[in-house]
Formats: sequence, C-alpha cells, structure tokens
Amino acid sequence: MEATPKTISGNIADHVASFSLADTPDDVVDAAKLLFLDLLGAALAGVDTEEGLAAVHLIKAVGSGGRASVWRAGIATTPIHAAFANATMAHAQELDDFGGCDHSGAAVIPAILAIAEAEDIADGKRLLEAMILGYEFGVRTLDAFGGYRPCNNLGWHSTATCGSVGAAAAAAKMLGLDPARTRDAIGHAGNMAGGTWSFLADGAMAKRVNAGKAAENGVLSAYLAQSGMTGPGQVFEADWGGLFNTWSSEPVFPDKLVEGLGKTFGLMRSGIKPHASCRGAHSATDSAITLLRHVEDHTDIERVRIRCNRHNIRTLGNRKPATRLAAQMSMPYAVAATFVFGNSSLEVFEEPAFSDPTLNEFLSRTEIEEDEALVGETPPVVEISLKSGETYTEQTIIALGDPENPVPPADVEAKFMGLATRSLDRTAAEHLRDAVFCVDKEDTVPLILDLMK
Repeated sequence: MEATPKTISGNIADHVASFSLADTPDDVVDAAKLLFLDLLGAALAGVDTEEGLAAVHLIKAVGSGGRASVWRAGIATTPIHAAFANATMAHAQELDDFGGCDHSGAAVIPAILAIAEAEDIADGKRLLEAMILGYEFGVRTLDAFGGYRPCNNLGWHSTATCGSVGAAAAAAKMLGLDPARTRDAIGHAGNMAGGTWSFLADGAMAKRVNAGKAAENGVLSAYLAQSGMTGPGQVFEADWGGLFNTWSSEPVFPDKLVEGLGKTFGLMRSGIKPHASCRGAHSATDSAITLLRHVEDHTDIERVRIRCNRHNIRTLGNRKPATRLAAQMSMPYAVAATFVFGNSSLEVFEEPAFSDPTLNEFLSRTEIEEDEALVGETPPVVEISLKSGETYTEQTIIALGDPENPVPPADVEAKFMGLATRSLDRTAAEHLRDAVFCVDKEDTVPLILDLMK
C-alpha cells in the first residue's frame, strides 16, 4: 500500500518537533538574544500607550484571572489573552523588529512567554528554540507568497497572516507537541489568520492589533491541537480554501517553506530598528541625517523633495498625518522631523513634538512624489534646496538596521535601556538585560517573566 504523501504543514511539523538548539550556529543564538532583548524593550515602551492601555482595559473587562501576566499591568489572564495584550503592546511604538514575516518578534515572543509562564517552563533553551522556529516559519510563509510586496498586494497584512503561522510553530514547540499535533496547530493558525492594511486609511490603532491577533492565534492554535482538536492538514495547498489560493492572486512558491531547513535561518533576516517609524521610511531618514551635514540647522532649508517608488507612495505618502501611527507611517513626517529635531526617535512622534508648529510648517515644505525610474524596492532619493540656492541630494541604499548594515550590539543595548526605563527602574532594566543574554545557560526565564510582570 502506497504511503500518503506528507503535506506541507506535516513537513514543517517534523522540523519543529525535532529542532534542537544544539544544532544551531552560535551566531544565530546570539542574534536571537539581541532580537529578544529588543522586543522586550519595545514592549516596555508600549505599556503606557493608548493601544497598550486599551489592551489592558479589554483584559480587565473580559479575561482577567489566569496563569499568565499582562506585562506591567498587575493582572493575570489566560495565556491566549496575555499573548494578545502583550503583543499589541510590543508593536504599539513601531520599534519592534522588521524583515521577518514583517514584525516577527511581536507575533512570536509574547506568545512563547505567555506559554512559559502559564506552564511553568523555565527552560531557556526551549524558549530560544521556539523563538527561532517562530521567526523561521513566519518569514518562510512570506517567502512562499513571493515576498513582502506580493504577499501584501491584496491588502492582507503579513504580520497578522504569516505571523500567525510563525507564532503557532513557536507555541507548538513550547508545549512540546508531537509532529501530528504540531501539524494541527499550524493548520488552525492558517485557518483563523486575518488582518488587513485598512488601518492605513485613517491611521487607526488596528495595526497594533494585527500583531496581537497573530500571537493570540499562535497560542490558541497550539492549545487547540494539544486538546485533540484537529486542524486542516492541507492548510497551505488545499484546492479550495488553502492559503495559497485564498491569500494570493500571484504565483506562489511552496518549496520555500521547507527547502534548506536547518541550513539557513530566517531569523538572520530580521533587523532591529534605529528609528521609530515604519521601516520603509528609514532609508529616507538616514539620507536626511546625512544631508544635515550640509546645513547649520533646518532653517537653512527652503524645500525638501522626496522621490520614491509607487509602493512608498501608497504606504508612506501621507503628508498630513493626524495620529501618531499615521505619522510613523509617513515618510514626509519622518524626514521633516529628522531635519527639525535632528533625529527620528520615539519622542518626535509624540507630544509635544507632534504638534510643534515649527515641525508642521517645515512639513508643509516637504514634498513627496513618485519617480518611475525608482523601480521595485529601490530606495527613495531625498533632495534639499537651501535658501542660499544650493541643492544637495542623498540616496541611502542599505538603511541602518538591515542585516547587511546592522545596528551595533552596544547600540541595541542602549536602545533597550532607553525604552525599558520608561516602565522599569534602571536596576530592574539591567537585570532584565543580563537575564536575556544568559537565558540559555542559567534558565533565567522565571526572572524575565517576573521582571516583565
């Protein structure tokens, strides 16, 4: 009798169940720790945001009481609800990592920490295994749809869609599910995943919720599988309702989900943000920083002109953002703020900077236009015209934070300390930093959970 061929999710499940940190290169483990630290900093800075406070209010209303903590809120809930709230906080300041499923850290890390707390899992090696796997299958799902643009072209937000698959793989590893149950978890995650780019039209907070739902979907999917609830075994390739036929109108690449497993690591394609805006604005922001060398200050500049590709216009072309999120998704705002304040830190997207009349006047002189010569993902060109009549132009090809131009580890630590001390005192933040860096050697997971709680 001929054996039934393995489905895609079945092959993924085999890898998830057998994966061991012992087989992982040291540079991947080191990168995982930096990303882990960076995500916790972003989350701690998101605690007191409108989005973070709304998530806490929600949990108090519908889900308080349980074995997992909502970070810095003093309340416990189910691991499913904790994953949602904490992931929403982690994405609330637009400072979490990029380059995976889009925002892999916000989808994966709150999910596995919620399970670790709920199930009293102190094994830091398992935590890192789950994290690496979550990043792996978040970005591989994105790859299977042709990459970032093709995956999002129909309006789906890959943080929510592909992130749900990654979070489910990570959650299954945390719970120690066997291959059959892991396949079910991945099937459930694909079946319930959603989330769109509709938030962009008015700068709605729902963008943050997409990360929350991805983490929630991952945890819920793993617990459903553990309970014996079967998930669709052909969630990717089913003729009717499979993700390939449902999420995309473009060619798909199923082999991308499994080829080279264990030899290449998707986590290494995630980057750490130096600027508090959408990653698509970072190249122009870096160009603005470079152009500042030609002026005493912004008052020397008569006009700023940004030339970019059509994708940037659609995603980042808003010249009059009305909300913090809209400003973080605005290339003109990010560039103008950099010229006026000298940087693109979190503070320039918050009050009082957001309403600063000098910034808003300068933004009115910052133009953005499509340049058909800038095809595909070609970075934007920033041009400044000075009152003296001189003109300077800059194009940053690889923005700071890309894996090919990484933020130095010392700067990642400094970023973490600056963000974490918005919620923790400095001593606690230092203890948290140190616990992350030795999590695979001293099983510091309980300390990390306690400090976040």
